Amino acid sequence: MACSTSAAGFVVLLALAPGCVGGDEPAQGIAELGTGEWQFEPLADGQEVALAHGAQGGWHLWTSIRTLGLEPEGALLEVTTTVIDDPSSATTSRGRIELTELEDGRCEFIGWPAVLGDPACAIGRTLRVRGTVTDARGTVATSERQVRPRWDSDEACAGQR
Repeated sequence: MACSTSAAGFVVLLALAPGCVGGDEPAQGIAELGTGEWQFEPLADGQEVALAHGAQGGWHLWTSIRTLGLEPEGALLEVTTTVIDDPSSATTSRGRIELTELEDGRCEFIGWPAVLGDPACAIGRTLRVRGTVTDARGTVATSERQVRPRWDSDEACAGQR
C-alpha cells in the first residue's frame, strides 16, 4: 500500500513534482534528508554533523530520509557524499530498504551509514549529502543537504595530524 496523501497534500505534491503529470520523466515524489541512527533528525544546510566509526573500520554520517508519494516496499536508497570543492571525493552507497509508514502519510527510513571515502579530507570543508529513493514503480524522490562533518573522537584523528 502506498504512503497515503491527503487531497491538499496531493495538490502540493503535484505542484512541486512536475514529473508526476506524465511524459518520459520518472514520476517524482518528495524527500527530506535528515540524520539520526535511531530516530529521524532534520538537517539544515551548514549544520555540523558528527562522523561515526563503523564496525568495519570506516567512517560515515548517519542519514535518514522521509518521503511522500512513494511505495514503502522494495525501495532502493542511494546516498552520495561529496566534498563540495573536490568532485573526485564522491562516494556512493546503495541498497534495498523498506520504508516505514507514518501516521501523517509520509514514510521514512532511519539509520543509513553514508560512507566517506577519506573522512579526514572532509573535516573543515562543506560536504554535499544527497539521498535518492526509487520505489518499485519507478517513482523517485531526492533531497540533499550541505553539512560540515566533525570528529567527536581522538580515534578519528589518529595518524591524520
